[in-house]
Amino acid sequence: MYVPRRDTPSDVSIVCNRGVRRLRVALYGDCSKILLMVESLKKYVEQITELPTVPVVAQEILGIVDDKLASVDRLEKVIQNDPAICAKVLSVANSVFFRIKEQEPVRTLGSAIVRIGFNNVKNIAVGVSLLSVFDDGKRAEDFDYQRIFNHSVTVGFIAKLLYGSIKQNITEEIVVNGMLHDLGFMVLNRYFSGEYRKVLKKMGKEVSLLEAEKAVLGFNHTDIGAWLAEKWNLPRNISDTVLYHHSPSLSKRKSKGMAVIHLADYVATRNIMGPVRNDPGYPLDHSSLDMLGMSEDDLENMEAEIGKGSFSDDPFKTG
Repeated sequence: MYVPRRDTPSDVSIVCNRGVRRLRVALYGDCSKILLMVESLKKYVEQITELPTVPVVAQEILGIVDDKLASVDRLEKVIQNDPAICAKVLSVANSVFFRIKEQEPVRTLGSAIVRIGFNNVKNIAVGVSLLSVFDDGKRAEDFDYQRIFNHSVTVGFIAKLLYGSIKQNITEEIVVNGMLHDLGFMVLNRYFSGEYRKVLKKMGKEVSLLEAEKAVLGFNHTDIGAWLAEKWNLPRNISDTVLYHHSPSLSKRKSKGMAVIHLADYVATRNIMGPVRNDPGYPLDHSSLDMLGMSEDDLENMEAEIGKGSFSDDPFKTG
């Protein structure tokens, strides 16, 4: 279980300026380039006049104490008070990450808790509630809320599978971290979808998504995602994952959890579903393998296992 930090200023300029100290010099070069990036970021975020707050349901779920019978009833009641969140939690519980072949889909939260466990339901509900505030109702094939949502949940559960396969002590937070790693895409899709179409047009065989973002926007989705994590006072391990999930080697913390999210994102994007269509190449940070004691052969075997059909292009099909 995690609790939100309380020490982060909410003013846009203060948050951005604070971010200068944490941004990746290796990606942006010298400090003058970092300052230009921050100015570009400020120009965009200052256009957001009504940023969603952390949903009440997420706050209530975070306040539920683990390992008490009363907590199960309370968790059910909290989630059921938000039918949209409840439906999405059931959708994830019925996805291929949990459902055994020929098994009947769960139809109640109580059944979901029995099948996939209290902590899984709790963490899925937190992630879903935070992501759902950005649902604009619009759908498109190349870049939209539903695609980003499905990719985010997929990364969360591949991360959990990966953590288990390398026999690391897994924390339930790895699922939430994975689900929230692409918060930046949620912000860009909700508030700057027109501008982001220019990024998608620029992306091609010779230009990666991250390069196209910097060329068009002056920053990339990890920067604006980290800004949102700071605004929401999310725990440092989440905001760091959002900022460094493409380049964990550049984080001072160099945590195994961050390396796991990077590899899960890499595998999901290449083999199942990326946050956008036709990304020409997801850059692999090889230091992640070193952090986890893995080889490139291990990674290839994992990709091959996933490619056998355990997962599909739509992991959320129930039929």
